[in-house]
Amino acid sequence: MAAGSGEAAERPYELVVFGASGFTGQFVVEEVARAASGGELRGPLRWAVAGRSRNKLQEVLERAAERLGKTALGPEVGVLLCDVDDPASLAAMAKQTRVVLNCVGPYRFFGEPVVKACVENGASCIDISGEPQFLEGMYLKYNEKAAEKKVYVIGSCGFDSIPADMGVLYTRDKLKGTLTAVESFLTVKTGPEGSCIHDGTWKSAVYGLADQDNLKALRKKIGYSPVPVVGAKLKR
Repeated sequence: MAAGSGEAAERPYELVVFGASGFTGQFVVEEVARAASGGELRGPLRWAVAGRSRNKLQEVLERAAERLGKTALGPEVGVLLCDVDDPASLAAMAKQTRVVLNCVGPYRFFGEPVVKACVENGASCIDISGEPQFLEGMYLKYNEKAAEKKVYVIGSCGFDSIPADMGVLYTRDKLKGTLTAVESFLTVKTGPEGSCIHDGTWKSAVYGLADQDNLKALRKKIGYSPVPVVGAKLKR
């Protein structure tokens, strides 16, 4: 997926989960471990977890193994120590894998060093950002470099993006006619103890809303073509 087959074959890992011991990273590790042990892949998956603390990373792997009913995940799962504030450590991580799953946010503060390290060192980068300014800023800054390196930088692979995209595609494919517009709705249910929001998500939302003017300026630089309106326009 990422680089030429010769270079990719020399890399010890096919994917690395960066920020594996964080709130989101723990869930990602469990899902990767489940996929790796499920027998549905074409062969064994060589993957690793990455972060600042070896002890915390080991605990995440042990917890994932326990939830899958295993004593351990196996020696094929590596542990890499790196810090978003240490460019050399990020470069070392990117050089060892074909894909980095980046779970370290808010991305407006911590995302670019990971994107930069991946693009410069021939690894693709995937994140769960829902922050338009980060996503579009990275496109403006790294799109051409990523194309030269034959790698992908893919954002918004999270809860509020993937289901929406899949819903639009499903509707388009099943609709007997031409899909002209889509409205989406989200219902949040609370438990007996009320509701809460993760700190990283909260910060992403607050800083995103506060920075709307800069986002408009960024979009002018990109020069998006207006999306054509087909059929009746939906009322608010």
